[in-house]
Amino acid sequence: MSDAAAKTEQPSSGEAIFKRLQGWVKADYGSEPQTHWRKEAREDFDFEAGEQLSQDDRNILKEAGRPIVIFNRVGAYIDNVAGQEIANRQEVQFLPRTQGAVKVNELLTSAAKWFRQQCDAEDEESDAFRDMVVCGMGWTETRLDYEDNPKGDPLVDHTDPLSMGWDRDAKKRNLRDARRVFQIKRDVPIEEARALCPGDPARPFEDSDYHASWVDDIDAKPEGEPHENDGRFYNKENLASDDDSSSDDDKTVTLVRIQWWERVPAWLTVDPADPTGQNIKTMFDDEYREFAQRYKLANAPMPRVVKTTRKVYRQAYLGSVLLEIGDTPCNGHFSFKCMTAKRDRNKNTFYGLVRAMKDPARWANKWMSQTMHIMNTTAKGGIAVEKGQFFHNDAQGEDSWARQDEITWLKTGALSGANGPKFIPKPTSQFPQSSFEMMNFAVGSLGAVTGINLEALGMQQSVGQAASLDLQRKQAVLTILQPLFDSLRRYRKDQGRVLMYLIEHYLADGRLIKIEGQDQAQYVPLIRQEAFTGNSEYDIIVDEAPTSANQKELTWSLLQQLLPVIGKMLPPQTWLALLKYSPLPTSAQQDIAQSIQQGGQQPDPEQQKRDAELQLEKDKAAHKMASDKAASDAKIQQMRDESAAKIQIDREHAHNQIVLKALTAPPTVDAEGKPVQGSGGGEAAAAIMGLMQQMRQEQAEMQRTMGQLAQALTAPKQLVRDANGDIIGIQPMSGNA
Repeated sequence: MSDAAAKTEQPSSGEAIFKRLQGWVKADYGSEPQTHWRKEAREDFDFEAGEQLSQDDRNILKEAGRPIVIFNRVGAYIDNVAGQEIANRQEVQFLPRTQGAVKVNELLTSAAKWFRQQCDAEDEESDAFRDMVVCGMGWTETRLDYEDNPKGDPLVDHTDPLSMGWDRDAKKRNLRDARRVFQIKRDVPIEEARALCPGDPARPFEDSDYHASWVDDIDAKPEGEPHENDGRFYNKENLASDDDSSSDDDKTVTLVRIQWWERVPAWLTVDPADPTGQNIKTMFDDEYREFAQRYKLANAPMPRVVKTTRKVYRQAYLGSVLLEIGDTPCNGHFSFKCMTAKRDRNKNTFYGLVRAMKDPARWANKWMSQTMHIMNTTAKGGIAVEKGQFFHNDAQGEDSWARQDEITWLKTGALSGANGPKFIPKPTSQFPQSSFEMMNFAVGSLGAVTGINLEALGMQQSVGQAASLDLQRKQAVLTILQPLFDSLRRYRKDQGRVLMYLIEHYLADGRLIKIEGQDQAQYVPLIRQEAFTGNSEYDIIVDEAPTSANQKELTWSLLQQLLPVIGKMLPPQTWLALLKYSPLPTSAQQDIAQSIQQGGQQPDPEQQKRDAELQLEKDKAAHKMASDKAASDAKIQQMRDESAAKIQIDREHAHNQIVLKALTAPPTVDAEGKPVQGSGGGEAAAAIMGLMQQMRQEQAEMQRTMGQLAQALTAPKQLVRDANGDIIGIQPMSGNA
């Protein structure tokens, strides 16, 4: 537990905290809006999967002998919107908020990209986005997983929206104003629950403590109906039984994981360690008391302190008791992040596109079933006859009259007497045209209520429609869907802040991060830098929401209009940058980029000429600057030499003046007026003259000695050998030699 968490511990007992958290979960999860939302959300997922008739409707159709027909058109609309998100995935960049030029923090941005790649975050977020389109809410959890890697593996996990609960008073998009969120995990194996919340080894939890049976009571159905989860969860009755045949593999429990924030007292003051007085220090209760005690003991005036509050984010696991409590994985944020679609203001819930498509889909299927029933029943040509008066055989006639390919035998005279026709065709009924019209209206209403037309689905079969009109109609669909993509962008900003915190505080441990540059990708160690101190502020930048069915193709089409005009003036580096926006496969982009870097593209002669002229101008400017610098340095050195010479002359002059003054000074007299021996300029001059005479004699003796040494060194030499002829020395040659 961190220091901040320790400072915010409440004096309440664990049981009191459990009661408070349990009350929050019951009040939120059991509120009428969330209960109604979960019921509708289950129905929304049924409609997406093709289960578009309730059991009551199925029973009615079976009793009426009508066929049960379901054409799942809802799934195609959901696939279209989810596909738009996949085709236009967005990236997150981090801009440090510092004075001066703004440049993307490549290391932090690449680390976030690496974080997302390691856990397939884009796939998990696509699943959450699809949930939002279906039921109105999509959830993910961003954290580090330490189960396989002690350093922590990045994890962005898609979470089932029906397992989530939130603050019932939250109203903003993406639940930005929620004070708490929680997850109800059902069917958790008991071994996993024990490993997740081991508790105190001295007082381990009982197995019954891990099961939050009180959660099932929230969803209990009215009128005494059994709960849908009864019999599937591990409870105290199972524990109390003497049946040893039940193993841990068969035991599951329900866990509640809740995250919330609370306000705690805090004090603000100028940081004493900061000499500039710019940094503000935040202190909690214990730290503030210690801070005040130090100044009191030192009998020093205490700096100004302002009392305020701070938000502290907490997390707890609940079973039938409080299992664990501490800080959230990311300080200042929930690890659970939500994206929301449209909001029902009166019910304070969120809903997706399926809600508007339920009635058109339901009635389209019912009218299809009704149409098939009419076609089957009207072919029988129902008639009213007296028994035994019309058919030759009543049983055979009743069975064959409805069959167009069989003969039905009638009694003699049944066709208007003896003079009537001998046979007649069987009558047919006119099919009601309104049935087709109503069914087509219901099918067409699916696009009308969602704003997704046939062009967006790729099902427009109009031959004469221009391609430009087709493109405009597709863009109009994305304009209608912009609120959904705006929620996705807002989610990416919030999740980007969580990523930045985890990277700064947990991942900056030297692990290698791939940074993709213009030339080639390289791996660099992710270490804690000055920017990772936690005091830095960043702007989270997310790409713009898509305005085309394929944003990359739209960008490339616009570039194609400009390239014929400016293409010849672009250097190879610009071409490499433009390749990212082409719809070519990644492998093809890399091959082309490598070819350009290796000189596969011939350089432009005109560009080479301009580059040579520019380089010549640069060389001339550099040469002139070097010449000017050399002349300036020579002048400065001359001034230094002249100054040094002048200083030396002044020093020698001052020394000579002092010596002259000493030589001409009168002798010192004693108390009787007699001159003191050794004082006065005359005696000093005599002493100096004697010293100079001695120095001249020593210099002459040295010159004489040096002359003799030079003569000895330059005189001819001869080798001295012994009787055996070996060299034993060197001596000067005699005059006879």
